[in-house]
Amino acid sequence: MGASNTDQNIILNAELASQKWAFEIPPEPIPDNMIAETVQAELVVVGEGMSGLCTALSAREEGLDTIIVTASARPVGRGGSVAASYSKIMAAQGYERQEVENFYLQEFAASSYNIDQRKWYSFYNNSETAMNWLIDMLEEDGVSVVLEKDNEDDPCSPTNQPVGAHAFVGSGVTFAGAGITLALKTLEKNYLKKGGRIDRRTVARQLVRGNGGKGRITAVIAQNSEGRYIKYEAKKAVVLATGDFSANRDMMAKYCPAYAKYFINDKVDYDAGFVEKGIFKGDGHQMALWAGAAWQRTFPNAPLIQGSRMCANLPYGAHRGLRINKNGERFMNEDSNAPYTALAILREPGETAFAIWGKNYAYDIDWHAHGSVRGSAATPPETVIGQWEKEVEKGNIVKGATVAEVITKLGLPEQTNETVARYNAHCKAGFDADFHKKAKYLQEIKDAPFYGAPIGQYRIFSVLGGPRTNYNMQICDENDIPLGGLYAAGTMIGDMYANCYNFRIAGHNYGCCLTFGYLTGKYIAENE
Repeated sequence: MGASNTDQNIILNAELASQKWAFEIPPEPIPDNMIAETVQAELVVVGEGMSGLCTALSAREEGLDTIIVTASARPVGRGGSVAASYSKIMAAQGYERQEVENFYLQEFAASSYNIDQRKWYSFYNNSETAMNWLIDMLEEDGVSVVLEKDNEDDPCSPTNQPVGAHAFVGSGVTFAGAGITLALKTLEKNYLKKGGRIDRRTVARQLVRGNGGKGRITAVIAQNSEGRYIKYEAKKAVVLATGDFSANRDMMAKYCPAYAKYFINDKVDYDAGFVEKGIFKGDGHQMALWAGAAWQRTFPNAPLIQGSRMCANLPYGAHRGLRINKNGERFMNEDSNAPYTALAILREPGETAFAIWGKNYAYDIDWHAHGSVRGSAATPPETVIGQWEKEVEKGNIVKGATVAEVITKLGLPEQTNETVARYNAHCKAGFDADFHKKAKYLQEIKDAPFYGAPIGQYRIFSVLGGPRTNYNMQICDENDIPLGGLYAAGTMIGDMYANCYNFRIAGHNYGCCLTFGYLTGKYIAENE
């Protein structure tokens, strides 16, 4: 059963939890007499995003006859940062390998240890090889690989990010962190050059298991733009790289219930780039479940949420000064990045919050723009203030000669003045008696003009995870036994993230698409 796809406020209760959801019920097998064509290959990769292309190219380099079956009309990507623990670019610029002994333990704790550590350490141990593999191809195509500016902060701060966010610039792309399409074009070019095949605008519908539905995966049946069914027989394996399930209302209600109400887009565009509030409907996830896969152990699935960067001094940061809710109350230690800030604000009245600051904020700390290159100079305070003034003109920021005037313009209660006075007293004393924020992060609100703005904006992008996946990326049943011949790639990989995708490693998801795609192609060639 399950809830209706039009229900905007699904709540998972005991009755619903005991029922079979519609997406869990396998459809009738597509009969042989409806198959218009059969295509044979050693490896069939479903999806032409970063992970699908990396898997297909890696396998093709090992000599596997490979075909990509994709619902899109082109390679599809979103964003642009791709993480690696080390690379020839980092070495050339004198950076050391990403610290792991302490940082990964912090990340595991942030995930409540509810993840598969083998995947994390596999990423760490192999991402250098995979990144250098990609760098060589990109540089041959004239694409520059740079290190994106990330948050350089106290190592103990949840805002700090380790070095390793690689970005691609060239062909009109100058904003670091927006060049994933450059990488996709190069990967596709090399894949086709090596004899790889691609069938576009072809949507995978069902997997085929041998031995009367109890054996290994032998094929995938897809439907092209003309409505014809094509059976893609895979001698060695099928890899599912079909993206997320955030546009599937029922799947969200079951696997990510706390955030289901925010993912309201159910109009799927397989060619879309940046999309908020729901991307795909979990085509690959459902096919895996129908074929006998278990769901990942991690519950709920982790949403990818980016918070407001209004007046943030760090590329992936959030406003570092005073944050207050609509009741005029300070509600958190402000040492947190944009995603963590968004999650905290979602728990406040009206799911909104505000920041108040003075002109001195531009001078008291260093400012680094999102999308800049690591090593670039800080943004001058005058430029920062100029950006604030532009936002004032747009109506996104209010401005006043006094703090009281700003509070009034924000529509906040009079008691907000007392909250500001108490916060300023903490700043002057160098000791936060309420939330114990470190003294170096206490930003006094002291010089006119004063500013204020809502910071409750949040961008809901994706949901990560899916079918149970072992450390070789094989999709498994409820007994952790691989179904045989079926693998997951990219966003679909189960048990990689928990709680939320927190951006502590900028480009980590794409880094996993690259690294695990590269490894999976080699693994299938050697072991299947």
